Amino acid sequence: MTDSPLRSPAQEWREALDRFIASQRSAPLPEKEDLDPRQNAQRRVTGGVLLQFFDFLEKTASEELYPQLVEHPLPERVFVFVTDESGHCAARELMDLSTPQATCILQEEWREAIEDPVFDDDETYIHHYQFWSVWHRNIPENWEVPALDPGTEYWLHEEGFALADGAGRGAQHLWRWDGTELSLAEETMTSWTS
Repeated sequence: MTDSPLRSPAQEWREALDRFIASQRSAPLPEKEDLDPRQNAQRRVTGGVLLQFFDFLEKTASEELYPQLVEHPLPERVFVFVTDESGHCAARELMDLSTPQATCILQEEWREAIEDPVFDDDETYIHHYQFWSVWHRNIPENWEVPALDPGTEYWLHEEGFALADGAGRGAQHLWRWDGTELSLAEETMTSWTS
């Protein structure tokens, strides 16, 4: 990592994160061809929002919009993509994970890392910035969602980013999986901006 544009502390933070991931991951992650049809559909959606995020960074994530980036420019920090197995497949397709500037971590691994008293979670975003895209079935009980046909299930897609302390956004989208097709049931069930 000697030819990296990362600041030295960010480089050290990345190395600590890599060590943590290695200590947590007991088996190789699935390849694209190992995904089931639902996971493959989720991989495509995750890849799409990841590309939208990259486009946002290129065109919009300016120091004028986010003054916090003046002191801690994005190219000098590690990009952390927090996701699930299908998202990890999308990351391998769309990102250069061999660079010291970017990594992909499973949501469970990231949760373990930020709860670990030894690991510096960098909650003020000095060493990293992040994007997340995760899928789960934990639909809040207070949401009014229509009943589903037998064999159909809801999936919640959470995505968002944090570029710096107080500079981010997130949203939750409700999707329907019928065993064959993933379709958007309700875009932006919740959202936030900071």
